[in-house]
Amino acid sequence: MSDGRGSRLFTDLNNIFRKDLSIDEYDVIPVTEPVQNKSPLVVIEHKLGVELWCIPILYQYAYDKLLSWRARDGTEKFLEPGEVVNLCRAVLLVNPECYTVWNIRKECVENGDLTIDEDLKLGELILTKHPKSPETFIHRRWLLQILLNKSLLSSNDSNHSNSSVESCELLVGVDGISVNFLPTNQNTCSNNHILPKQIDRNLHRTVHHEFDICLRAAEHYACNYNAWSHRIWLIQAAFNSAVQVLLSEFRTTVTWFTQHVSDHCGFHYRQFLLKSLINQSQAVSFKFRVDVNDLLNQEFDKTTDLIGTYPGHEALWYHRKFVLHQIIDEIKTKADQLRETLSKDNGIDLKRSRVESERQLLLEKEINLVSNKELLSCDKRERELANRYIVWIKRMLSL
Repeated sequence: MSDGRGSRLFTDLNNIFRKDLSIDEYDVIPVTEPVQNKSPLVVIEHKLGVELWCIPILYQYAYDKLLSWRARDGTEKFLEPGEVVNLCRAVLLVNPECYTVWNIRKECVENGDLTIDEDLKLGELILTKHPKSPETFIHRRWLLQILLNKSLLSSNDSNHSNSSVESCELLVGVDGISVNFLPTNQNTCSNNHILPKQIDRNLHRTVHHEFDICLRAAEHYACNYNAWSHRIWLIQAAFNSAVQVLLSEFRTTVTWFTQHVSDHCGFHYRQFLLKSLINQSQAVSFKFRVDVNDLLNQEFDKTTDLIGTYPGHEALWYHRKFVLHQIIDEIKTKADQLRETLSKDNGIDLKRSRVESERQLLLEKEINLVSNKELLSCDKRERELANRYIVWIKRMLSL
C-alpha cells in the first residue's frame, strides 16, 4: 500500500514541476491524514504545498529507490538520468542534509544530465523551506565555483595581458557596482555599460541574485550563520574582496542590521566587512578618499545609538566590543609606525607617549559614558550587559 502511494505521489510531484516551471516556494500543509480523495500536492501562484501525512511516504519511496540504484541492487540497477534527477529532488525537498544525494546531483552535473542553472534553481527552492541548510549552501558554492572558473578561463583566453588577480576582480563586474543588494523593486546594477566585454553577463546576474538569496534566508531564519558565511564566500570568491564591493556592502546593509539587533551572525558579517576594509585601508583611502578610522567611529556611534534605542540585546554589546577593539588596534598601529620610522630622541618619545595614552583615555571615557547611561537603565538585562562590558574594558586597561 505504501509503495503504491509512494509511486503515485512521486509521479504527481514530477507532473507538477513539469507543468509549472516557475515554482519558487514550498512549504508543508499541516494535514496529518488524508481527508479527501485528491492529491496532497497543491500549487497556487507558483507556491507548492505538501500535506504533512504524505511526506514520509514520498520520501521513503524516493530514498529507497535512489539508494537501491546507487548500490546497483535489485530491480533498480538501470534508471534513466532524468528519473535519477527527479528522485534526488524528491529526497532533498524533504531532507536537504542528505549529502549522498547532493553528491549524486554533482555527478549528474558533471555528466551533463543536469544543468547548473537547474540545480541552482532547486537549491533556491529548498532554501525557502530550509533556509539554514548547510549542505544546500555548500552545494551552491560548488556550482558557483564552476561558473567562476569557466568565466576566469574565458577571460584569460580573451585577454592574456591581464593578470589572474585582475581577471578575478573583474569576473562579476566590480566596476559596474553602484550597488544596493537589499531587496527593492528596482534592484538592478546601474552603469552596466562600463562592464568589460569579456564578462559573462549571466554570471553577473547569477552572483548578484545570490546576494538576494542570502538575505532572504537570513530573514527567514534568525542568526543564520550559513547564509552569512555564504555571502562572505561570494565576496571573497566572486569579487576577490574588492574594496568597492566591501564599501557598498558596508553602507547598504546598515538598514538591515538596525532592524535585526539580536542577530549575532549578521553582526559577524559586518565585522568581516570592517576587518577587510582595515586590511585594505590604503586602497580605501587612495581610491575612494575614505578613512577607515572614520568608518570605525561611525560604526561605534551607530552601535551606541542602537543600544540606547533597543536595550537588553547582547549582540549589540558584543559588536560594540569588537569596534572598540579595532579602534584601539588602530591606535596601537600608529604607535608602532612612529616607533619604526622615527628616531628615539626625547621629543619623539613624548609624541609616541601621547599616542599610546590615547588608548587609555578612550577606555576611561567609555567607562564613564556607560556608567552614566546604561548602568542607570531601568532594564535589568541592560545593566547586567553594561557591567560585563565595563569589566572587559578594565581588563583591557590592565594590559
